[in-house]
Amino acid sequence: MSRRRRLAWLPIVCTAVAGAAAQGTVVPPLAATIEIDAGTVENRISPLLYGQFLEFMYEGIKGGLHAELIANRGFDGDPTAGLPPRWLRYPDDRIDDYGIVFKSEPRALGARSERFEGIVEPTAVRIELKPAVVARHGLFQPRVPVRQGLEYRGSIWIKTDGFEGEVRAGLEADRSAGPTYDESLIANVSGDWKRYAFTLKPASSDPLARFVLLFSGKGTIWIDQVSLMPGDAVGDVRADTMAKVKALKPAFIRYPGGNVAQDYHWQWGIGPRDERPSWINLSWNNEIEPSDFGTDEFIAFARAAGAEPTITVNVDGRGATVEEAAAWVEYCNGPATSKFGALRAQNGHPEPYGVKYWEIGNEIWGDWVRGHSDAATYARNLARYVAAMRAIDPSIQVIAVGDNDMAWNRTVLQNLSDRLEFLAIHHYYSRRDMDGDVKNLLARPLHYERFYGEVESELGKLPPNRRPALAINEWGLDLTESQVHSMLGALYGARLMNAFERRGSVVGMSAVSDLVNGWPGGIIQASRDGLFVTPIYLVNQLYATHLGSERLATRVEGPTISTTKEGSDVSVVDVVTSRSADGRNIFIKALNTDLERPVTLTVILHGARVSSSAVVDRVTAPSLQAVASFRTPNAVRLSRSSLKAAERFQLELPKHSVSVVTLGVAK
Repeated sequence: MSRRRRLAWLPIVCTAVAGAAAQGTVVPPLAATIEIDAGTVENRISPLLYGQFLEFMYEGIKGGLHAELIANRGFDGDPTAGLPPRWLRYPDDRIDDYGIVFKSEPRALGARSERFEGIVEPTAVRIELKPAVVARHGLFQPRVPVRQGLEYRGSIWIKTDGFEGEVRAGLEADRSAGPTYDESLIANVSGDWKRYAFTLKPASSDPLARFVLLFSGKGTIWIDQVSLMPGDAVGDVRADTMAKVKALKPAFIRYPGGNVAQDYHWQWGIGPRDERPSWINLSWNNEIEPSDFGTDEFIAFARAAGAEPTITVNVDGRGATVEEAAAWVEYCNGPATSKFGALRAQNGHPEPYGVKYWEIGNEIWGDWVRGHSDAATYARNLARYVAAMRAIDPSIQVIAVGDNDMAWNRTVLQNLSDRLEFLAIHHYYSRRDMDGDVKNLLARPLHYERFYGEVESELGKLPPNRRPALAINEWGLDLTESQVHSMLGALYGARLMNAFERRGSVVGMSAVSDLVNGWPGGIIQASRDGLFVTPIYLVNQLYATHLGSERLATRVEGPTISTTKEGSDVSVVDVVTSRSADGRNIFIKALNTDLERPVTLTVILHGARVSSSAVVDRVTAPSLQAVASFRTPNAVRLSRSSLKAAERFQLELPKHSVSVVTLGVAK
């Protein structure tokens, strides 16, 4: 039967099968065949192919990644009744407690000589105390998750004037007459600003506890920079989030953005944590961001996760300069005898970090970022920034801003005078693009695959030593949660990642948007007291842990579909085959995009002998209505089974599934 006749026949079969399925009968599988030639290598696959992207975006870092439990610990922002956002009067606002009065005041703690557009003026809370009628009073913050028996390390900065009394920190249930889980007396409080440490070990778990600061006595007291960190934090990172990040085996992690890279000044995030300023995040709803997770914390996190840190510098956004970018390189990579290397050493890191990958701006072509320009202006800025940064460290590898618009790419590449290792291009696919046809979504990655071929042809016009690889270091889906957190998200992600591997001759890096929270596309969704991972996380984990170094020639024969926007003859089955760097394993990455029927896949292997038993890892769900969430974290599952293998064998691909088969190569 010809392909065209098979295409015409498929909708009729689908209709009949749907009716049969509704009556409870068995749905017959489709059939497909792949032939793999292990003796033919189509392209190499970059060891950097699967990385991750981290951004200051809502609770992408604060709350979701960073372990700090206290929000607005610097008491910043416009006060209400003397207390800034996220803080409330204790025990409540029922009555007039004239024995305690709060006032927000400017403070000198942590004042910096550097002044950048966007910082929040530092404030402290002044508390006037006098004998009154309420015995137990102070302030509190709700929604602090705590676990029974875990030690929490706390600290607070305090200054006093004529104060005689006690200060206590505690954890308790956030309700009237609720139990106190633990309480600590902060002893010997007196004099000028000092940092006081305390520990709390709650007697019960409570995902919605409140953290309280209680005051008794009389006099004036100022408080600032409160902190509460769980004892199981991995460095500065939540233990549960860190475990999920490490399981991804990321080759690199990109920071601090994203759009926010064009707002960010790296000097905000260095030095003693309690002395760093908060800043206004112009990219994401003007949120106030703490600077707790700065350069040193990010690099420690990336290296602990087994990843190379990748830093995006600010190009002319919010007052940024080329000198600032060069100074960041020196802070990270310069010797301790250099100006900014000495500052790094002063901050506890005498040895250079050796950060290899530096991205010069983010989406400069977009009018939503600070520093927006046309391609010619960006090309000139790129040359200035690269020259200044390589004057500090000639070994750095540079990632330039590219676009889905080839005119932008040509202008940047044609004006290139220095070597460039990567050109960054971002893809986002939306409900408007899908236009009500799920088949468009499932086929769209093949459009990008063709586009990478166009870019590769353009790069071929450059001298060999000046041809960058592509860094698809932001890709994502702007779909509803019920779509992106279902197998639809997994199928789109897997097909796009298959496209990356098929275009491994030009695609060198990739990262989904985002790693943690930020928007529904964040592949680790972390609330204050728990987390779940999305189907796209599971596909990322599966592909990164089965990354081959050579793509093997693979031919696919099977059913196809037509779409309303992405063309016809789109294969239902998408397969990539690769071989591990040590030659011991062959990986078959196969997805079945049919939403109703399984596929029986016949695998024919030439040029290699394989072990008789194979391992099959699958991402599956019982239906497209199965959606990962906090209530149903395992609605979409990653499972493992075994399979009899030979040079010819059959593999069952469940409906709407992603599978990776690991074949052991016989000696």
